[in-house]
Amino acid sequence: MNMPLGTFRKILVATDFSPAAETALEQAVALARGCDAQVTVVHVIKNVHTTLQLMAYAPAWGPASEELAERERALRWQAREKLQALIAPDEAAGVRIRQEVLVGAPFIEIIHAVQLGAYDLVVTGTRGQPALKRALVGSTATKLARKCPCPVWIARLRENSTSRCVLAPVDFSDVSHRTAALAASLAASSGATLHLLHVYDMADLEGVPVPPEDNKAEFLRNRRQMRLAALDQLRQLSESLSPKPDKTTLNVAPGIPWQVIRAATRRAGADLIVMGSVGRGGIPGLLIGNTAEKVLHTTDVSLLIVKPNGFASPVPPLEKIISKQPERQPTARQSNSAIQWPRSYSASRRTIDMSHATSNGFWQAI
Repeated sequence: MNMPLGTFRKILVATDFSPAAETALEQAVALARGCDAQVTVVHVIKNVHTTLQLMAYAPAWGPASEELAERERALRWQAREKLQALIAPDEAAGVRIRQEVLVGAPFIEIIHAVQLGAYDLVVTGTRGQPALKRALVGSTATKLARKCPCPVWIARLRENSTSRCVLAPVDFSDVSHRTAALAASLAASSGATLHLLHVYDMADLEGVPVPPEDNKAEFLRNRRQMRLAALDQLRQLSESLSPKPDKTTLNVAPGIPWQVIRAATRRAGADLIVMGSVGRGGIPGLLIGNTAEKVLHTTDVSLLIVKPNGFASPVPPLEKIISKQPERQPTARQSNSAIQWPRSYSASRRTIDMSHATSNGFWQAI
């Protein structure tokens, strides 16, 4: 049932080279040093062929497949150059770290990499999105939180990679016992305070009739007894944890779980939340809109989400691994940061003039 820090042997870091992704890499390297794990840093580029097919004018514009393949090779090479520069300092410091470029939709390719490489932790950053856009499409971090089969650490920008207070919300389920053990291990390794929190959900009381005036005293007495029983369970859970942090605090509170967790995070000064992710019905895989996701969207601290036993990712694993073909280094012209497209392409008896569009602007558009 326990999930100690040493569980992490292979860590995958997803990067888009943003400041948030740099924070994710720093956190992953700090973890790797503590448990002697191997780190793989991946960057996902878009599939050029698929992207062009989605363009409204793609049927009228027909660059040769060889040209598209060459462009993709150039993008791969540029990404590898950036990744190598990113990991070079940690590699020189003795960290077991490597890099890889993937092609396709970011969250799908990351999940495929986890499935094929047997990774036991994904670390990613998140830059945040407007609520409407997040509701419509979701960020890569949100999709990984929902669908990735292994724990996902979503790192937020902060001053350093060492936690001072780790918050572990628990509901006494199997997955929450595992998250409490992991939170205790992380707190002990960094000298942080562990804050164990249990919330009894007020939403569960919807529809329950208000007790009559003469029964209110008994009702309040029963609620106090429930709180004391939960506090006793928290105390037993705390005593069972190993290794033990230097300081552990316990709290039981009523309310809507994600709201209480958000308030407790601020009150305790927590910079990391470790919690399980499961639908209200306890169905593995039913994660959309659950408490963990609401906490992700309403707090600004790092969040480590652990899936329940038996969770099966809705993203199917690749049925076969296509052997990678050796790639040659692109020419000096192609490996420049601005990819040079021919100034015009002939298509449907007319010419599309590319002289006014830089390659950087073009690739940002797709």
